[in-house]
Amino acid sequence: MAERRLSVLLVRPRPHRESLGLTDMITLEPLELEYVAAMVKEEGHRAVLVDLIMDRRPLEWFVRWIRPDIVMFTAYITHVNVIKGYADAVKRIAPQAVTAVGGVHCEVLPDDFRHPSLDVVFGPDGVEQARSLVRHVAEHGDATTFRTPTASTGRPLPLPDRRSTARHRARYHYAHHLPCALLKTSYGCPYACRFCFCVEITGHRYWQRPLDEVAAELAEIDEPNVFIVDDDFLVGRERIRQFCQMLDDHGIHKRFIVFGRADFIVRNEDMIELLAAHGVDSVFVGVESFKQSDLNQFDKRMNVAMSEEAAHVLHRHGIDLCAGAIVGPDWDKADFDAFVAWIRRMEIRFINLQPLVPLPATPIYDDYADQLLLRRFEYEKWDLTHLAIRPTRLTPSRYYYEIIRGYLRTTGSLASALYVWRRCGARIAVKCTSGAVRALWHYVMMMAEYREVNRYVRPAAEESPVDPAHDL
Repeated sequence: MAERRLSVLLVRPRPHRESLGLTDMITLEPLELEYVAAMVKEEGHRAVLVDLIMDRRPLEWFVRWIRPDIVMFTAYITHVNVIKGYADAVKRIAPQAVTAVGGVHCEVLPDDFRHPSLDVVFGPDGVEQARSLVRHVAEHGDATTFRTPTASTGRPLPLPDRRSTARHRARYHYAHHLPCALLKTSYGCPYACRFCFCVEITGHRYWQRPLDEVAAELAEIDEPNVFIVDDDFLVGRERIRQFCQMLDDHGIHKRFIVFGRADFIVRNEDMIELLAAHGVDSVFVGVESFKQSDLNQFDKRMNVAMSEEAAHVLHRHGIDLCAGAIVGPDWDKADFDAFVAWIRRMEIRFINLQPLVPLPATPIYDDYADQLLLRRFEYEKWDLTHLAIRPTRLTPSRYYYEIIRGYLRTTGSLASALYVWRRCGARIAVKCTSGAVRALWHYVMMMAEYREVNRYVRPAAEESPVDPAHDL
């Protein structure tokens, strides 16, 4: 069969109604689909990217409008049942369309997406696997004989096609960074924290993109804010020097948000000063806990004092510390109070406070496999806010109460709201406050659910081997 020009529909799903989707606080561009869109156009085909978080029309409307030959979805663990429902809908309207799903959860646990309406499930190197599928369908007309490649071609990724999301770009944001674009300069992480899913995606490998590629991509980004979503941007001194020199050489001036470890910040204050002079104004640091025993369990390979000193270093150079913290199942009220006092002492304004959720495929999952409250197929509840492990010293509803109280005394406090107001203006402050209220309301509803029903008491080992139907 002669090759023909295909129409490819690329879909980012909406969160499931039971998942906490922090879209008021954080809605970032679907970078992985922008890479795929660039590849599809590079192959000479039509690509339409639909972001269902931003566009309120249903998927069915787009399928009828575009009449796609291929529909590709991206997904996290919370989207598994959503994607299966989407694939069913596509097959009802366009049974000839090839359906495929990729994304980070697919790369590690592809079997979770096995479903009669999903023709192809991509594994690692999803963009190249998508390229192979496009070529196969263009030549053969369907995917009945398609087999996903088992080895990478080593081909460099095209620059992402940000024009495919042009109508939404003004609204993509990370907290008070609006508008905000995404950029990756490396893949994987040289560390191996036991709760972290990121290292499983790359098979514990780590590699960096050539900085000339990074410069070319940055030159195409119009947004003043750029979130560098490397799992760890603060890895090496020489790489940081080269990155800053690249910005100078190309006359690039942006505000950057990056991920980094506290121990690097403490040991390399001169690099932090250099980054501050080149636009880095926020660093997301996994402080995780104020308890050394928790850090040891997570194999964090640092001590609590490192987080405290890192906060001081960042403050000295005018950089916000956005903290990630994990609430252990053994925490009681005294622990929550001590944690809040610790955060206040470090003057941290922005914090993501979540229960310990041992995601499938991570080493820490095995530690709690016989204690899980969430059943494996309740994918939408693996959102890092639903309780996965029953608290040992508080009732579930009281545990949520303490999380809410912790937020209200830190990120949700009047002092934090005024800080954002002074730094970013009234419009951004109101948007952040609205997002925080919606997130807290989600916690309030879960607290009420735990108080009224005892449905989470059963151990996950009693789960049914057959996935139940879920309302979308």
